Amino acid sequence: MSQTTTMTQLQRELHINRDIDQAMNQLLPQMKAFMDDTQIWKSDMELNQLQNLLSTAQDTQSVEVVKNFIYYQMGRDNRGSSWRKSERNQPSFGDRLIQALDELRDTAVLITEAYGGQTGDIDKAWMNLTRLYLGNLRRYFYYHKRTGSGGR
Repeated sequence: MSQTTTMTQLQRELHINRDIDQAMNQLLPQMKAFMDDTQIWKSDMELNQLQNLLSTAQDTQSVEVVKNFIYYQMGRDNRGSSWRKSERNQPSFGDRLIQALDELRDTAVLITEAYGGQTGDIDKAWMNLTRLYLGNLRRYFYYHKRTGSGGR
């Protein structure tokens, strides 16, 4: 029998959550590099904007809903000074964040493949990764916004 047929749903979820936690060891340095590159804390973005994004992620089971919230924020950024802020001909902060969330799906697929790679498991893992990523992004932003620190 294969590993996937002998595992219960609960066991599979526990293994997936463990692997998500381990994946964060690679994802958080990438998130910090993204944030350091954009230095979004020097923009007009306020702490509550990222808290609202995180709240949206916690209130839904859909990463697409979270991405739509980012598009909404980009549309509201009339001066291009936060969500649509762009440096050195790079895509905007919002576009880069959406790209990062899309890349989290690839991580979710890799994690769940070992346990059968079922669509429901992939979507749950993607959402969990998104919540963890955004929560840590918000904390990193908070640190820089409050301390005025430009370094790592």
